[in-house]
Amino acid sequence: MNIIVFASLLVWIVMLSLVRAFMVGHECVNNHHILFSYSSDSKRAGSEGYSVLRQPVQWDPNKDPTFEAPSSLQQADGLRQSVDWLNQRSERYFRNKKTSEESETDSKQVENSADLDLFQRTLDTLDYPIVLNALRSECSTRPGRDIVESASQPNIKRHDELNSKPKNKKIPKELLHAYDPLSATTFEGAKERYKAVEEMRLLMDWQSDLLRDAYYRNRQGYKQDLGPPPIGGIAFDLAEILQIADDGNVLEGPEILEIATMMDGLQDILLWSKGLQKVEEETVDFIELPKFCNCMNLNVTLQELLHDAFEKGGKLNGKTFPLVGQLRSKIKMYKSDILGTLDSLISDPSIKSKLALESGGPTYSEINGRIVIPIDLQNNKASLGIVHDSSRSGKTVYVEPTEIVEKTNELRQAEAELRMEEARVWRSLTEQILKNRVELEASVAAAGQLDLVMARVSLGNKWRGIIPEVGREGIISLREAKHPVLLLREVENIVGSDVDLGSGGNQGLVLTGPNSGGKTVILKLLGLMALMTRNGIPIPAEGKSPNHTPRVDFFDPVLADIGDLQSVGGDLSTFSGHMLVCREVLASSGRDALVLMDELGSGTDPSQGVAIAQALLEALVDTGARCAITTHYMELKQLAASDSRFAVAGMQFVGGRPTYKLLMGTVGESFALAVAERFKLPQNVLDRANELLDQETRQMGDLILELENQKAVVDAQVEELAEKKREMERLKQEMAKQQQKLEAKQLSARRDEARKFAKNLEEKEQILEDVLEKLKKDPSRKIVAKSWDDIKFTKRDALNEAENVASVLKAKAEKKATRVEEIGELIPLLEMREKPNVKTGDKLVVCKKGVFYGMEGVVMTVKNKNLMLKVGNAGMQVTMKDVALPNSKVQASKSIKPEKNRNSKAAEKALSYEKESGGGGVEKMAKTQKNTSTLSIRTKSNTVDVRGCSIDEAKSKITSKFGGQSVIYVLHGYGERAVLRTKIREWLKSEKQLVRRWNPAGAADGGDSFTKVEFT
Repeated sequence: MNIIVFASLLVWIVMLSLVRAFMVGHECVNNHHILFSYSSDSKRAGSEGYSVLRQPVQWDPNKDPTFEAPSSLQQADGLRQSVDWLNQRSERYFRNKKTSEESETDSKQVENSADLDLFQRTLDTLDYPIVLNALRSECSTRPGRDIVESASQPNIKRHDELNSKPKNKKIPKELLHAYDPLSATTFEGAKERYKAVEEMRLLMDWQSDLLRDAYYRNRQGYKQDLGPPPIGGIAFDLAEILQIADDGNVLEGPEILEIATMMDGLQDILLWSKGLQKVEEETVDFIELPKFCNCMNLNVTLQELLHDAFEKGGKLNGKTFPLVGQLRSKIKMYKSDILGTLDSLISDPSIKSKLALESGGPTYSEINGRIVIPIDLQNNKASLGIVHDSSRSGKTVYVEPTEIVEKTNELRQAEAELRMEEARVWRSLTEQILKNRVELEASVAAAGQLDLVMARVSLGNKWRGIIPEVGREGIISLREAKHPVLLLREVENIVGSDVDLGSGGNQGLVLTGPNSGGKTVILKLLGLMALMTRNGIPIPAEGKSPNHTPRVDFFDPVLADIGDLQSVGGDLSTFSGHMLVCREVLASSGRDALVLMDELGSGTDPSQGVAIAQALLEALVDTGARCAITTHYMELKQLAASDSRFAVAGMQFVGGRPTYKLLMGTVGESFALAVAERFKLPQNVLDRANELLDQETRQMGDLILELENQKAVVDAQVEELAEKKREMERLKQEMAKQQQKLEAKQLSARRDEARKFAKNLEEKEQILEDVLEKLKKDPSRKIVAKSWDDIKFTKRDALNEAENVASVLKAKAEKKATRVEEIGELIPLLEMREKPNVKTGDKLVVCKKGVFYGMEGVVMTVKNKNLMLKVGNAGMQVTMKDVALPNSKVQASKSIKPEKNRNSKAAEKALSYEKESGGGGVEKMAKTQKNTSTLSIRTKSNTVDVRGCSIDEAKSKITSKFGGQSVIYVLHGYGERAVLRTKIREWLKSEKQLVRRWNPAGAADGGDSFTKVEFT
């Protein structure tokens, strides 16, 4: 013992000696520093003729003076405090760092106690923080990321979150929507989140045609396509800036400019929201996104003030703050005046001779903001000014000339006033921002909500997520649902599963199957789907189809017991840990709860464990909760058969390997021996284990395995048939698309034909107008005859063109086929055994192939075997072999008539003249032309459109045609009460000198909507 005490004393003596040596050395260093300072100070002169006290003149009368912003609001209030800005900034940094470290320590403490928090344990065991981290990485703003972070650790109050809402102020009710948490607390909240995602997904889909013409104008007035909100590039980190003011500090230029940038972004978002309001409800009904924009209130006056507060370089704007600008101008004027006075003094011979410039030092120096000149001590007896310093030798004194003392005093006073005014402005800007704090924070929070909605869409697009139907009956029904964490980790060949919980009246789902077969993955999948639905995140599953609608109802709370909760220090075994969790689950579950438990009742005697497990399941179902468990207990597997409140599902196992596919309604065998063999357990161990199994268990296992293999074959066949059905459906859709394309091409071809035909008709119309023009100029017999021939040729060409249009030819062919079918077989008269005695007036049918085939005609003359037959208005020469007797079918087909000649009345009259006179009718028509109406056909050039005109305007248009045309057609329309038509015709009755006659146009020329007018 004495030796130990002695050794301890010796150690203490050595340590004290070392400490003393260190202190002495430190003191020596300090003393050396002091001596060095004194020695350097005692030298008086520094480099280039300056000293520590005396420095080069920094005055520039062309530049504004600059001062640092005050370090605190108190210092800004009259500059009554003198605090080192750098030191206070450093203190703030270390204080924030300490707060962050303390927050980290608190977080670790909470994490260390997470095993006592059932809700935090649920998030962790379901791997939900991985999903939230992925969502957070999609956010581009600080408020959006903060919302996600607060959801990942619900019981940890972070420093940023505490500053995310207005301090010590009640949030107005209309702004509460901006502070919505990530997770919905009600069924309606979950639907609102998904509705916002639907709206944002449409805006982010650039290929959508619904918003092709939608736009808005940004704050520069430029037209922008209506897409996602213009948030990019702005972090909206307002909380960190306001924390500086909360600490009692003045906001600096960069911080204030950052707030101004945020306000610009908010203004663009508000203009974007106006674009949403312009979209017609029939196209898209935007409901949820505008709610966030309604929480934004922008103080335009403050926004303009912050923008105009600074010049380039970050200094205060002298135009925005006139007193600052005036003081800066005054200071520059004082400096210029002082430097000018000094230049005058130096150039004065009486002063120049007294300067001490032999050592080559500078002429001007500055001491504490006052300019001095070097004067030989012997020449300063006349007291040229105030002595501020002297050289080390004492031969030179540095004097502030009397002429600039008062001016320098005024300069220093102006600088003090400028410093105080700038401090007042800094303080005022900070206070203005704090006055608008509530609105700014709510607006930034709303921008964060929009950013969060975009993040939900982006994350959902990564795994092709769908938006399920959300109800409140406790149902989860999905097809091909995939685990989102596996998708985020980019695991290959992820198997989708069909899951149903709560549908069909069941409240519980018992998951069975082999170890490492995927039961726990399905269990976590159910929990993740429920949590993602509450958070408005699209889920990775198959979308809506005619046979199924994806659905995930609102669950609150979601509770999971997956994995062990062992603690040696807490005296908890595996089973004890599970029982502790079960107790908390029972206390927290209720009607809307979703409870997920892995290997319920394990870790103890199987007979007692299964009894406790079944009792717990029944108790959970009695509370109205929905629950899903995994188990290997046969008693729990058989529960679905005895209790309708439970359903069973098994993991597929084919060929000695799991497929990770969930099969609803089947019981999965544990296949413990097969799993052990897959993991290469020694064969002798496997053989011995198989021997130890009882005969019934072994047979049951073999039977289930055989059934699994058979079911796999059937499933493969069903899938093959389904694939063929899908292929047929795809081909059917492809054929329908091709049919649509063909019809579109046919329609385009018909339109081309119509355009060509219309163009040809316009040419023919022009020919007719030229003919009429010739007739009007020279109505002689020769011109009339030639003109009439031109008209007939033009009509024939037009009819031929009309008949040769492809669509018309097709219709004629169909009509001809129909006529042949109706007429049946026609026997020529020449081929009949008993030839009829044909006489004038008999009716015969043309059986000669051609235009008149099948038409009925009347015999006009009979000459030997030649007949003159009249078909319609046309006459034709035929023989006995060209005609046949009409039969019943022909009599029944009297509706088949040649098209009636649609010549105008004037043309019909000319034809009758020509027919009656055998070609000489033209002369008669020319002779009688003076006593009959002028031959005319309505064309574009002789039509006057007066629709929509007043009666005076109509008169002016009609009389303007006098002298140019002999006949015109006035288009006045019918009108509701025919007012214009009545007035025009009453005027024409009274206009005897101008109008020869008038009458309503014929049906061929447009009918009563036109009035035909013949001028005198």
